[in-house]
Amino acid sequence: MADWSLLTNHGRLLLAIENEPGLRVRDMAERLQLSERGVALILRDLREAGYVTSRREGRRVFYSVVADKPLRRDALRHRTVGELLGLLVEADAVQHEHSGSNSSG
Repeated sequence: MADWSLLTNHGRLLLAIENEPGLRVRDMAERLQLSERGVALILRDLREAGYVTSRREGRRVFYSVVADKPLRRDALRHRTVGELLGLLVEADAVQHEHSGSNSSG
């Protein structure tokens, strides 16, 4: 069976930034199992489209998701990136709750 995901690498990167705002590009690449170059290209896409902003503090660059940015698809333009990420973060928290209760019981 082919290995695939419902979320694109762009979506996965947005979720990683939302979950851990201080991640470096190297950390993002490691978590997503992508090359640093691949992450840099995705970050460029997301910044150019207005989904991510960046700010430099010294040598570090910090990325933030623009939560009120509408989703790209016409049928979903009434929904924002923040709403989507909120659902995914909530689902992830519930999954961790259940896996924690299963291992202790």
